[in-house]
Amino acid sequence: MECIETGFGPVQKYGSGAVNVVFAHGSGIGMNHEFMQSVVAAMVSKDFTVYLFNFGYMQQIQLTGTKRPPPAVAKLELELLALLNELALPDPLIIGGKSLGGRVASLIVEQTNALGWFALGYPFHPQRKPETLRVEHLLTSHKPGLIVQGTRDGLGCYDEVLGYKLPAHIDLCWLSDVDHSFKPFKASPYSQIQAIERSVLDIELWARCTLKCRDT
Repeated sequence: MECIETGFGPVQKYGSGAVNVVFAHGSGIGMNHEFMQSVVAAMVSKDFTVYLFNFGYMQQIQLTGTKRPPPAVAKLELELLALLNELALPDPLIIGGKSLGGRVASLIVEQTNALGWFALGYPFHPQRKPETLRVEHLLTSHKPGLIVQGTRDGLGCYDEVLGYKLPAHIDLCWLSDVDHSFKPFKASPYSQIQAIERSVLDIELWARCTLKCRDT
């Protein structure tokens, strides 16, 4: 792992693959969380170079030890755009994240040189508020996207998401009987680490297809 100092805090760089990936954390976990590190380990075993970072509010949580909610998503959009501008990573580049991180990536991807975006557990709505949807920008998007979602995700389960009628360029991959954190219910064929590994395989296949489509 290489640590890169930026104006937005340290960035961790893993691997030396042909495809650059900037991977943003979820609302309650930072870049050093076991989930994030497990995803990185699986991605490095494929053809990816992965960059991890902490949003500003997460840096404050880790500095003070005091939990706080994320700021308005518009602030996170600006942070990620600024970080991408400073890193200036070459093509091919893909951006994505866990939950909130994936949502932020989906909101800014059209303003970047990234080929597409992905989310591991997209937060389609807040917990127990299925009427508060976060899909409007997805319906008018243009760049390819991939969402890997547990069928029993409390922020967008299988039956709910199928009713959103997402555009064809946003692919959905489902993990049977898995929740928002990729933790399995008893009926699931996956352990959490197996769900993570399967999601990375889905990303690899999607990335290959996205690159192939670009080059044809």
